[in-house]
Order: sequence, then C-alpha cells, then structure tokens
Amino acid sequence: MAGFQVCLQVWLTSSLLADGLAVAVQAILACSFTEKNNEKVAAAAARTLQLGFILGVILFLFVGTGLYFGAGMFSNSILVVQFIKIGMPVLFFAQSQIQ
Repeated sequence: MAGFQVCLQVWLTSSLLADGLAVAVQAILACSFTEKNNEKVAAAAARTLQLGFILGVILFLFVGTGLYFGAGMFSNSILVVQFIKIGMPVLFFAQSQIQ
C-alpha cells in the first residue's frame, strides 16, 4: 500500500502541472473565440500541442528516471521500493492509454 501511495501522489502532482497548462489555454481560446480571431485560435492550439508534448516528455524523463533511482528516498523497505519501480511504468502506461 505504501508503494501505491507514493505512485499515486507522484501521478497526481504531475497531472496538476498539466492541468495548469490546460486552464491557461482554455482562457486564451475563450478570449480568441469571442473576438472571432481564428488565427489566434489556431496558433494557441498548435502551441498547446507542442507544449503538452514537451511537458509530457520532461515529466516522463524526470519523474520516470528520478523515481526509479530515487525510490529509496520514500521508504527503507526493499519491497516498497521494488513496488514503486514496478508500479510507476504501469501507471505511466495506463495514463497514456486513457488520453
């Protein structure tokens, strides 16, 4: 259960970072739609895709490698550390399938 809790908290933290990007873009898109500025809408959508991809790669690299090598920071138990190392790739795969 401890390993699951660590994986869950790390996943929630990274999803909150992505939510911040989503909220900001929603405000930009809403303003652009009301102004009927289609070029700004297209530019915001394209930039959002780029930033979302970059954020995903950065989170995967930092969280994935950081948690794999730093899992011992959360617990002294070898079983908990092993579960974190096994659980995080499964969690990342499950999250990528949802989107």
